[in-house]
This record gives sequence, C-alpha cells and structure tokens, in this order.
Amino acid sequence: MKRILILFLLLPIACFAQKPSETSSKKQPSWVNGLEKDFIIVVGSASNIQDAQQNALNMVKERIVSAVAENVKTSSEMRIEENTINNISSYLENFATTTTTTSGPVPFLQGISLSNVEEFYWEKYENKADRSVRYNYHIKYPFSQVKLWDLVNEFKKRDIEMTKQLDELLEMADKVRSVEEIEKNISELSILANYFMDGRKDKANMGIVRYRNLYKGIELVELESGLGELKYALRLGNRYIETSRRPQVKSECARITSTVNNKDHTIIKYDYFNCYEDPENHILVSYRFGNENIQKPFYFDITADKAAIFVNEPFHFVANSKGDGTVESFTVNLTIISKYQAPFTINKVILEWPGQSPVIVDNIGQSFSGKGNHSLVLNIDQPVQIEATSTSGKRISMLSGYIHFTSDAKGEKKTYRIYNHNYTTNW
Repeated sequence: MKRILILFLLLPIACFAQKPSETSSKKQPSWVNGLEKDFIIVVGSASNIQDAQQNALNMVKERIVSAVAENVKTSSEMRIEENTINNISSYLENFATTTTTTSGPVPFLQGISLSNVEEFYWEKYENKADRSVRYNYHIKYPFSQVKLWDLVNEFKKRDIEMTKQLDELLEMADKVRSVEEIEKNISELSILANYFMDGRKDKANMGIVRYRNLYKGIELVELESGLGELKYALRLGNRYIETSRRPQVKSECARITSTVNNKDHTIIKYDYFNCYEDPENHILVSYRFGNENIQKPFYFDITADKAAIFVNEPFHFVANSKGDGTVESFTVNLTIISKYQAPFTINKVILEWPGQSPVIVDNIGQSFSGKGNHSLVLNIDQPVQIEATSTSGKRISMLSGYIHFTSDAKGEKKTYRIYNHNYTTNW
C-alpha cells in the first residue's frame, strides 16, 4: 500500500517535470511565469497552438477588466458612491469571469490584440501514454498604470453616457414620430439591457415592453377618399405618425393600381370595374409592426358617384290663378326618389297631357343629395285647359313627360322618362 501511495504521489511530479517536445525558442525567457511592472504576464493552454494563443489573449482581457473594476470601485469608494461602486464593480467582475472570447459591450477591450503583445513564448507537450498534445502559450502584454487610469476614465465616461441615453430613450416613448423610430429605440434599449447589470437593466427591459406596446395603439385613419382612391394615415393616440414601410393591400373585387407612400399619408388607387353593388366592398390595408398585425378594412360604395332617380308618388297640382276654361298659373309638387347617395341637380321638367302642348319648365337648377325622397316644388306660369287636365270626376288621371337631371359627381346629364303617371288637381 505504501508503494502504491508513493507511486500516485510521484505521478503529478513526473508530469509537471515533463520536458516540452518543442518550444518557440531554445531558452525559456526570464519573464515567463513571473511579474513585471507595467506588464501583464499570462499563459493559455489548449490542444493546439491557435487556441492556446487565443486563450492567453482572453486572459489578458480578463486581467485588464478586473484591474479596471477594482480601480473603479476604489475611486468610487473614495467619493462615497457606494451604490455606483457595487453596480460598476459587479458588472466588470462578472464580465471578467463570464466573457472570454468576445469584447462584448466594453469598447476598450476591442483594442486588445496580438499586435500589441510585447513578447511571447510557447511550449509543446506530448503525452506518450495517450498521445495527447498540449500547448502552453505565454504572453507578455504592456499595460501601464497610465493606461489603466485611461481605461477607468473611459469606462466611467461611457457608463454616464449610456445612462443618459437610457433616460432619453425612456422619455421619448411618448413623443415618437414614426414606426421606424419605435424600432430604432427598441434596438438601442436591447443593447443597453445587455450592457447594464443593475437596476438600469430592468428599466431598459421595461422600456422595451413599453415601446412594443406602442404598436398595439397604432390605428389606420381615413383622411379623405373618393371612389377609386383612398387616402389614410397612421395615428398613435392623439397624434399622427409616419412610416416608410409599404402596406399589404388586397380586395376581393377591386384591382389595386397603385400605392404611393408619402411622408405623412398613403394614397391607394384602385379599379372597381368588377365590383357589384355590395355594402361589404372594401380595401383591406395591413401592416406588420413588431409582433403586431395592424389592419383595417376601408369600405367603398361603387354607387357613390352614381345618380339615378324615379317617381312613384302622384303629382299634386294646385291652381294659383284661373281664367275662362284655363288655369293660368299653378304649382306642382313632385316627389323625386334618389336610388343613391350621390348629389344631383334637376335641370328641366316636361309634363305632357294627351292632345295638349307640353308644359316645359327649364333652368330649374335645384340640387338634392342623399338616398330617398326629395320634394320638388315648381311654380308654373303656363296656361293649361281645365277640361283636358282636371282630375275632378275622373276615376284615374295620368300624364307623361321627362325629368332632365345632372349627376353632380361626374357631370353626366341624364333623363328620366315619366310614363302614364298618376296626378291630382284642385281644379
């Protein structure tokens, strides 16, 4: 048992005392495994020389970060900034122990490279038992006290700047002017959330949530539209915001002919030729902002520019003055029914009784709008024969004629034919 124990105790000594099979120089430099003022001396190990070299460089970064952390902590303690001390020190020390292969958010580490190495020395070890290979890569890296204080000051300055940036980004959440600004601020807050390791990290994450919730509040608002053209904008709360992003636009019957993004609004033009008269006709506009789908159907009425009228109520005639066997002047009340909402103007009315000269009322120029009944009252100074036109004692009386009108939206002139229409007279 004693011999076995002695054997196991001697194995580490034998391995430690093993000579390298290859070295970068014939003689090991005196600085290897030592200490020198204004230098950092480290060794990195790996199964190949490239990884050993990189591990050594990572150790230089860790030493520098630890040195900066300690000095930031010390200088802060001298100023009785205990809260800041722990935050900065914890951040840097945590970075030093968890980050090795990248310089991360600490900018001064990006300047650490092999080109700045003062001296290096490597050794190759081979284990004959399992044929494994090990490299030890020694680095002597210049790092003076002046450089240390420069880095301490650089870190403090950057820390202050990033804290200020965090506060500004949080304040801007209620003032964003575009969707792109929301995206940009979320991106910057994500960088800050990765950078900070204290309460500011929580503030940055809360800011990200707050900005993402802004997407949910965006709505599409119609500014103005005419048949064939839609103009809308994005609104967030009580203010309009902008976006350079093109929308997704579709319709079940309309054909989209163009989409124009302006700074503060978007104009969509479409052809509705294949659309039927359906109250559900619409243009669906949608965006993808963050994880939110923002969309709205904008309804359109293909009859918006149409003008069509008809009559189905009896006309009522009232005599204003009578002569011998004639009515010299009279008033007629016509109920005009519009099929659509579009405005129209009555230009001329022609009334015809069998065997009589037509009564023509020209230059009327009376406009109406809206679907449904409209009352047209005409004062006529054209004599008509009482016997030929009176409804007194007759079971049914009819007249014919024309109503000439203009569609105000399109300027189209149209004519409605009055045929065998009922009427009443008070003569």
